[in-house]
Amino acid sequence: MKATFAFLCLVIAAKLSCAQEQGDADEIVKDNPIYKIAKTYFRSNPFNVHFSTFLNHLTHDPTLSNKTLNKRTDTSLFFFAGEYKGHNPYSFKADKVEIRLAEREVNMEDSASTMDTLLFYQLVGYSYGAAGAEAVKKEYSKFDRKFGQRFYGEDSVLKDGNEPVGMVKNYFLLTESYLSPVSISWGKLDDVHGLFTIMFRIKLTQNVATLPQFPEGH
Repeated sequence: MKATFAFLCLVIAAKLSCAQEQGDADEIVKDNPIYKIAKTYFRSNPFNVHFSTFLNHLTHDPTLSNKTLNKRTDTSLFFFAGEYKGHNPYSFKADKVEIRLAEREVNMEDSASTMDTLLFYQLVGYSYGAAGAEAVKKEYSKFDRKFGQRFYGEDSVLKDGNEPVGMVKNYFLLTESYLSPVSISWGKLDDVHGLFTIMFRIKLTQNVATLPQFPEGH
């Protein structure tokens, strides 16, 4: 089960005491479903301000505890994680909510096997108790009903051996992004503990969070 949890975590990045301020309206189309998801679930929204402003808000958010920050070096990529106190954007009462922002190298799978560095921004909500797995499963379905019609979606079953333990759904904007810009998942850690994740894949371009783009010449 630990292997399943690790897979979920990977597959599934005003005043600081307040929610993040709205950015310039010209920087984001408010009807964009990516923006709406970020506004609904995330305290720090990378899509409505310059990325440096977002990163400062995220890393200095006073509602976060147990923070880990590893800055990018010549031999390692950026990683940030923390645990929210009081931030619960779900329809279930989360027992714990974590945020992660991590750089990862990704094979763009074009003819030249181009490698690129993307940011993975992930929110994880945990539900404990006898109803934990069912609560996160319902949140997964609720998210898909609310936002799924704006995307093309592909889902797959997570298994621990032959036992189904969750689902992952990758959403695509086929005319705008080569890789899935947002994914959701639910999973069982054991018989009474579940988690629900939302993850953005972000390409940083001139201090702006953008969607992963088609490889050049694709």
